[in-house]
Amino acid sequence: MDSRRNEIKVGIAVLLSLVILVGGIMWGKGYSLRAARYNIVVVFENVGGLEPGSNVLANGVVQGRVTGIELHEGKVFVRAAVDKGVTLYSDYRITIESPTVMAGKVLSIYPGEKEPPADVTQILNGQTPLGVSDAVAIFEEVSADFQTTLHTLNKLLVNLNRIAGDTANQENIAGLLAESREAAQTTNEWLSDNRARLTSILTQLEETLTSLHSTVETAEARLTSTLTSADTALTRLTELSVSIRRLVDRIQSGEGTAGQLVTNDELYHRLNRTLAEADSLIHEIRTKGLRNKIVLF
Repeated sequence: MDSRRNEIKVGIAVLLSLVILVGGIMWGKGYSLRAARYNIVVVFENVGGLEPGSNVLANGVVQGRVTGIELHEGKVFVRAAVDKGVTLYSDYRITIESPTVMAGKVLSIYPGEKEPPADVTQILNGQTPLGVSDAVAIFEEVSADFQTTLHTLNKLLVNLNRIAGDTANQENIAGLLAESREAAQTTNEWLSDNRARLTSILTQLEETLTSLHSTVETAEARLTSTLTSADTALTRLTELSVSIRRLVDRIQSGEGTAGQLVTNDELYHRLNRTLAEADSLIHEIRTKGLRNKIVLF
């Protein structure tokens, strides 16, 4: 009876160990029994050794697995199941990478962030991974550029050595340095001797600038007053012009005495006769005096 119980206990322990082992493997591979996923299809020129069952990484986090790989008309179509928590945007990037040397290839997704979201029901474009031959070609190009740079630098150093090794150039450089030192010393001595004068000149210049600033402010105030007066005069001239125009309009339309004088001929002739009679009367008064009886009515 005891041996039977021991066998049952051993069986249960082995079964639990298997469950824990399978669960650990599934967790390490990114499998999930409850994860809700959606399918995507990505087309590549070359998958660089990617295999079905490989992990799908979203920004370095396991978020699915590769379910199938098909070659069709020179293109490689990779099918993958991706967790629904991963949203692809219009600036997404999908490529194939090797996180470590021993981990093998994975499908890496960089979801992006630019709206609108990408249509995952359509075939997505992937970036072909960099192969060994491409890496070698790039390294050769960089190496060639580096060698060219080293060659140019070597020439420059040789030329500098030649210039520095020439006795005449050494004497010229030494003379130039000596003249520079003398010029600097002379400048320092001149500045020391004329420091007080320079200080006085700067003080006078500051006072002149202050006075000029005050003058400009005064002139600005006067100019503002003059412009104000000019604006007032222009306003009055405008009002006078409007009044004259109104008067001219009234005269041309025949309104008032002035308008009647301009437009009514009869009034004009009557006024002329009245003036003529007044002139005659004045002439009679001047020549004969007031002895005559004047009848006005």
